[in-house]
Amino acid sequence: MNRGIEEEAGQYGMWNSGDRIVAAVSGGPDSLALLHLLHGLSAAHRIDLVCAHVNHGLRPEESAAEADLVRQAAGRLGIPFELGELDVRAYKKETGLGTQAAARELRYRFLRETAGRYGASAIALAHHAGDQAETVMLHLLRGSGAGGLAGMRRVREWEGVRLIRPLLRFDKEELVGFCRRNGIEYATDSSNAHTDYTRNRLRLETFPHLESYNAQLSSALNRLADTMGLEDDYLNEQTASAFERVCRREKERTELDTKAFSLLPFALQRRLVKLILNYLSEPGMETDFAKVDLVRRRLLSPDDSTWTLDLGYGRTCTREYDRAFFGLGRPELAVLETETFDRGPGIRTLRLGDLDMIFREEREVPAAGVLKNLGREEAVFDADRLEYPLTVRSRLPGDRIELPGDAGTKKVKDLLIDEKIAPSGRSLIPVVCDAQGRIVWLAGLRRSKHAWIDQRSEKILYIRIDRALC
Repeated sequence: MNRGIEEEAGQYGMWNSGDRIVAAVSGGPDSLALLHLLHGLSAAHRIDLVCAHVNHGLRPEESAAEADLVRQAAGRLGIPFELGELDVRAYKKETGLGTQAAARELRYRFLRETAGRYGASAIALAHHAGDQAETVMLHLLRGSGAGGLAGMRRVREWEGVRLIRPLLRFDKEELVGFCRRNGIEYATDSSNAHTDYTRNRLRLETFPHLESYNAQLSSALNRLADTMGLEDDYLNEQTASAFERVCRREKERTELDTKAFSLLPFALQRRLVKLILNYLSEPGMETDFAKVDLVRRRLLSPDDSTWTLDLGYGRTCTREYDRAFFGLGRPELAVLETETFDRGPGIRTLRLGDLDMIFREEREVPAAGVLKNLGREEAVFDADRLEYPLTVRSRLPGDRIELPGDAGTKKVKDLLIDEKIAPSGRSLIPVVCDAQGRIVWLAGLRRSKHAWIDQRSEKILYIRIDRALC
């Protein structure tokens, strides 16, 4: 078995020479086999071991005996021993978690703290092939994707340490046989015979039935995990590459190019959405398949181009035409500070958000050809026909603009939608109004019918948006 573990460790980079490893030892045959096997390899590989045992406080009499058993085993091997005594019932009440989930969280927290105190680079866990088969089956029953069907990984980075599982290629029977051959005393956890827990029921009831169809069920599920693990790793690499191409991340916000997203292979689209949400997630936050697929479909929809979705835990996704933004909380819409000014000579410049608006009254009236060639970010009015003071502000609900000629009036909101102005930018479009509150210019987009220049005009008001100074 030592050779098998050495092969696993070398292939998956479980440890390096000189590493310190915390071995999680429950007292069962699998974890005590792990402790002794690692000890047998420690001298040749120059690794230091720490034995960590957890008393969950759920089986008082058995738990005390198991702790003594593990302490004595570590002592005989000359390995430091650490005991974690946990109050799972209190934590379960505090968090609302189930017994197994609460015990698992506290157990991993203790193991992480132990690794930190000893400066360990890895935590060795005694999961074996049977545990892997159960894990894959549980994920299959829950409708998991490739990541779930990959089961438990032999090596996983977690909070600054490596979680390593050197025994995943071995069956329970092999580990029990190793203990018996080497005279290693081990404990039997009575709770493993209870069918209250899903995993126990699966092992005791479901697997024996399924093995009537395939006697090598555990081996088949382990092969599935190995196959899916490699494919999942590859797809994760492709997803990370796609993220670099189509996304831009800034602190707690990620911007996505929806056109580029639509060109990605279908297999990567869901994964990319999930990856983005993972960046916004804290431990314990869940992102179910339905939410991920809803976001994916709406990002691809050509007829559903502006929206905001609540994705739970404060996470949101907002689409604005060819861009989508993932972040925490709904983004606050910026508005312009209202500016009012009366008529006067000279040049007046207003700084509005990230642009300048320049107002200049002139006596020289431009020729018709000049007026025809004005850009969208320029406008000219008959200065004597404007009703002052003028006001520059953000749009307001119900705003309408009277269009030139016989075009009638149009809601500003509809005009902004027609121009595909993103919702977050609509309140940053300057609206220039006269003294009666009539809109004379929707800056950079449309001019109104008011104060039009003709042969009688003697003075003009020239307005220009200047973005060069942003």
